[in-house]
Amino acid sequence: MAFGSRKNSMKILLLANHVNTGGITAYMLNLVKALHKKNGYEFLVASRGGSAEENFKELGVDHVFIPLTTKCEVSPKVFLSAMRLKSLIKKEGIDVIHANTRVTQVLAAFVSRATGVPFISTCHGYFKRRLIRRLFPCWGVRTIAISDQVREHLIRDFYLEGRRIALVYNGIDLEKFHSFEKKVIDEKKQQLGLDVNKKIIGHIGRLSSVKGQKFLIEAASLLARRRKDIQFLIIGEGDEKENLLSLIVADEVLKDLVFLKPTVKDTPLVLAVMDVFVMPSLQEGLGLSILEAQAQGIPVVASRVGGIPTVIEDGVTGLLCAPAEPHALADRIEKLLEDSSLRVSLVEKGAQRLKRMFSLSLMAEKTKKVYEDVVC
Repeated sequence: MAFGSRKNSMKILLLANHVNTGGITAYMLNLVKALHKKNGYEFLVASRGGSAEENFKELGVDHVFIPLTTKCEVSPKVFLSAMRLKSLIKKEGIDVIHANTRVTQVLAAFVSRATGVPFISTCHGYFKRRLIRRLFPCWGVRTIAISDQVREHLIRDFYLEGRRIALVYNGIDLEKFHSFEKKVIDEKKQQLGLDVNKKIIGHIGRLSSVKGQKFLIEAASLLARRRKDIQFLIIGEGDEKENLLSLIVADEVLKDLVFLKPTVKDTPLVLAVMDVFVMPSLQEGLGLSILEAQAQGIPVVASRVGGIPTVIEDGVTGLLCAPAEPHALADRIEKLLEDSSLRVSLVEKGAQRLKRMFSLSLMAEKTKKVYEDVVC
């Protein structure tokens, strides 16, 4: 097939360990929303399941269960999943397999070899340089890197050839985000147990040690002793929940100031209750939550790690600080609370950068080109 031409239709199998709320699931949902049933593209999703199955169904995409209840890439469950997918791929006429986690990269490599269907992978973050990764790299015909820093990581740490890497920034559906009336925002604050008269410093993300939420709580403790007009809202679920709750309970000042709430569906409205969004990660591929906060018009303070500097230009589209430094984090947050003109400037320039670099349509077009290059 000549370059630039392709089949009239193309069917993509998206693979993930699960489809619970999180960055990878959001990435797949965005791809499906942008491309499914458009210009001949169709998607199928396979995982061990999760809370977003209904979301895929609403978009007209079937979810197929595979017994991938493991984090070990050489688990018998990977081989069992491969056997199930082999017949499915032939039956459904899959053209490209798209893996999104380390385990599904290995799974895709087995299935690709068995069926002859090419596979690609998206690298959503950073991998440790383990021996098994070197022995069985399983990157696929093409590897999508979601930020400049992730691309450099693949070349530097795993010697992946630059020509095999496609740099495709995560994109978000900007149409989801819009302004809300003050009455609606105040009602949401009350539902969450927040004081409508206080400034809200917020965070949304998986509760994990690598996300650095403990440093936000430590920064909250510092700020709570300086001013009385603030509260903190942390939205998410994960393994770190109990540790974070222990930190909050152990500090008398924080008991009525830091609110830990489970994952929500109305992300734009929850973001709208925030005056400052904070991403205190120790490691981050790009930072989808940062993009969403900017789309909602919320100024951002974030750690200077991983792919975050791809999104945040310090002092221009947000404020950056060193990771694991609660004092620095507290200072940046307070700077935004005190400087209204800076907040307005960061929001305006952040919105411009979003439209230019991180729109869903741009991500979809670049991902389509990867699919077509692989098939052609």
